[in-house]
Amino acid sequence: MGDMTVSKLYFLSLMTLSYIVGELTHFLINTTSREVAREVEFGEKSCFVNGSFVSDEEEDKEQFDCSESKNETHCGSEKHCYWEYSGLGIQYQVLAGPSFILVFIFSAVFLAILSDWLYDKLSRTLMLSVGTATFSTACLLMGLAGQYWQLVILRMMIAAGLSVCRPVSGGLIAELFSASSRGVANGIFSWGVYYGYGLAFVFGIYITRADVLGYGWRAPYVLAALPGLVLAVLLATTVKDPRQKDTEATAKASSDGRAYFRTLARSFLSPSMLILLLAAFFRHTAGYCWAYNTRLFFQTYYPDFDIGLWTFSASVFGGSFGVFAGGFFSDRLVQVLGLPSRLWLLSACTLLAAPLAVGTLYFPPPGAFGCLIVYYFFAETWFAVLFTVIVEIVDPEVRSTCIAIFLFLMNLVGGNLPVIVAPLRSYFNDYRSALYLVWPGFLTISAFIFLLSSLPLWIREKKINKQYSVNK
Repeated sequence: MGDMTVSKLYFLSLMTLSYIVGELTHFLINTTSREVAREVEFGEKSCFVNGSFVSDEEEDKEQFDCSESKNETHCGSEKHCYWEYSGLGIQYQVLAGPSFILVFIFSAVFLAILSDWLYDKLSRTLMLSVGTATFSTACLLMGLAGQYWQLVILRMMIAAGLSVCRPVSGGLIAELFSASSRGVANGIFSWGVYYGYGLAFVFGIYITRADVLGYGWRAPYVLAALPGLVLAVLLATTVKDPRQKDTEATAKASSDGRAYFRTLARSFLSPSMLILLLAAFFRHTAGYCWAYNTRLFFQTYYPDFDIGLWTFSASVFGGSFGVFAGGFFSDRLVQVLGLPSRLWLLSACTLLAAPLAVGTLYFPPPGAFGCLIVYYFFAETWFAVLFTVIVEIVDPEVRSTCIAIFLFLMNLVGGNLPVIVAPLRSYFNDYRSALYLVWPGFLTISAFIFLLSSLPLWIREKKINKQYSVNK
């Protein structure tokens, strides 16, 4: 890790902090959905216990469980129950998923092609700055929104801004750091997902509960946006886009559109990339299924348990350590066993994570969170390893575009497919069963496909080593 200089670490820190704020703005709706739904009025309604109800006959409360009521009339007939928006339903799933994902994936591809094709003309640090300013401003405005359609538009703006982070930063990291430290650098950058997701629970639960200046759920949206505006200024003014040494070759590739797209097709349509993409479909669906339903799951089954700090700890400590460890150990393995070993590690860790996901859903808290912390340690090795493999198997001049297209397709499927939780919940008449099927179930499938994706890389390395031995 000799190329971890102060200037490079500062650059990596700015990219990581920007990503943290971006993911915080991304997941904040998942931790404030019930409060937002009740004020803006969208989604399904359910029957809830009136905590302020006082009865002289305590047995009245034991006669009927409010959550069993399926209609307003029945709910209203019970004095200790009330009918209100639950934060669930297809409108919430659309707001959390498709309204974000569809803009995210198309924006990511367009901006990545732009950054690769106009490499010698367009500053990627400026792109990151504009993207950071965009999602921060949109988050701030969500704190002022009063109608559902406004929330949808602003979620789209957050998606457009955040779509810059992973593809552009992935290309920058590949140029800033050598293969011996690239996995670690990608792991540090990927902390953005886990710190952002964990902080969404702290902001969404505790700042909402604090009712800062009487603004309720609106305060966390405003406060979450402010650091991003500062980071946007720093990205624009304190770091510069590093240029590849072979600028002549880069300029030639950029100017020849036909050659550029031939290189792109050759890189992206390789067997390893296509199998990796299939594995990512299942893995991303599983991850988003849990991310979109974490608070709602615990609100449904354990409404009195405070999950805020537990979820933050699981995400930040388990997730960030897992993604760093994945990059670190894969960097060590690749020096001994070659590139396929990164995917062997990824497959093993994902398979170990699946029973821990089952435990999280099965056991009551705090046991569930013990499983969740260990789950994150194993499961979240995937992001750093996956994107390190991608930048190492594609041509340098199309790195950002390949990452963006991969994200496009991965999010098109994995980002939207979690909406099946709602119909599965209705079919099984059980929320937990629907999550069992989509979360640990899809994790297990992805583990075996990740292992399969290493086969073309292993065959290629065997051929290269054989040719090297013959020539030698």
